Amino acid sequence: MPLLPHLAAFENRDFRYIWGANALGGASTWTFLIASQWYVLSESDKSLLVGLFTFASMLPYLLVSPIGGILADRTERKKLTAITQAGITISIVTSVLLSLFGVLNLWNLCILAFAAGCFRSTQESALVSLVTNVVPKKTLLNAITLNSATRHGSRVIGMGLLLMTRVPLGEGLDITQFLLASSLLGAISLILIVRVRKRSTGESLPETGLIRGVVEGVKFIYTKHEVGIFIILVAFHCALVMSFDSILPVLTRDSLGSEDEFLLALLVLSFGGGAAIGTFLLAGVRSESGKGRLLLLTGTVSSLSPIALGLSSDISISFIASFLMGASQSTFMALTITYVQLATPDQYRGRVSSLYILHAGGIMAFANLGYGELADTFTAPIVLVITGGLFLIVFSSMGIWDKVLKKTMAGKYQMLNPDPN
Repeated sequence: MPLLPHLAAFENRDFRYIWGANALGGASTWTFLIASQWYVLSESDKSLLVGLFTFASMLPYLLVSPIGGILADRTERKKLTAITQAGITISIVTSVLLSLFGVLNLWNLCILAFAAGCFRSTQESALVSLVTNVVPKKTLLNAITLNSATRHGSRVIGMGLLLMTRVPLGEGLDITQFLLASSLLGAISLILIVRVRKRSTGESLPETGLIRGVVEGVKFIYTKHEVGIFIILVAFHCALVMSFDSILPVLTRDSLGSEDEFLLALLVLSFGGGAAIGTFLLAGVRSESGKGRLLLLTGTVSSLSPIALGLSSDISISFIASFLMGASQSTFMALTITYVQLATPDQYRGRVSSLYILHAGGIMAFANLGYGELADTFTAPIVLVITGGLFLIVFSSMGIWDKVLKKTMAGKYQMLNPDPN
């Protein structure tokens, strides 16, 4: 029985395993990060320290992503994905042991989050590149979109566990249960990726030096406007409307009156649910006009939904705003990575993917750190309202003045000739 058009890529066995591994690996990471953020807030009562932890977890996307891109172009991608997943799981298991022995604190959490981030940022380039190698060209767009859904949609799995148990964090060893759940999800992810049969390596020449390889990737991005403009747009998007992780705990506590992790988990769950539904619907969009209109719509809603969340003191409205944030932001990111991947030849794919991740995650690391400080000074709602308004201005201006974005939103996107020369 044929699958729905939205799920066409799932007909490929290897893609099913890759998707499952990515979804559970993402759930493992989000469970670790969200539980740790609430733990830090409950122990310190400072949003700045939550921002510091979030900064430590995202900084590797700035520092390590270029190296991960080189590795994804030069090594066997399945093996690289498995090794990095093992590294993530070991990092989280270490946090479980520290919690069991009663010595878990902010600083060793930051170190472990940084280590896990190094492995995850390396893994993402390999995963994106591997996906493009295992599916036929006719389902490539669908596969990229479904794979993108796991980045934020995987929050549903981890936060679903948290909501079902309702175990409070920040008291004794209770956080251990969530760290243990995170490590188990990571272990299952590793098992799934090992079962992938496809072996693939990029076409990058081994004799090319590390620095030269990175420089070539940067040169490709910024000399091919059809690629560079989407990466610049993503940088603004991540800096202004996606860097809310460090202020969400204090928002739920101060604006929504939360006394434990329940409302935080609910908002994260609604965001993840929106992300999953948004990218699922995107996976069924085939026409360029449909994707172009969706880029315009999701960019606009990405601006307005954080403003709605910031202005709300009602949990129902906050839930809806968080859902819209997840749906719009994840779909927006899935669209941009799709346009970037379509325009990138295989020998550059790992490096371009890593530089895309660098612009997104690296900027989010510093933005989360800064917003944590600003939330302590001006409150989280003010930060959300101002940053949402700023992105609306940036997105509107770029959409009006840049020819590539203007044509894309009008449904006239033309795939870049993959010849890099």
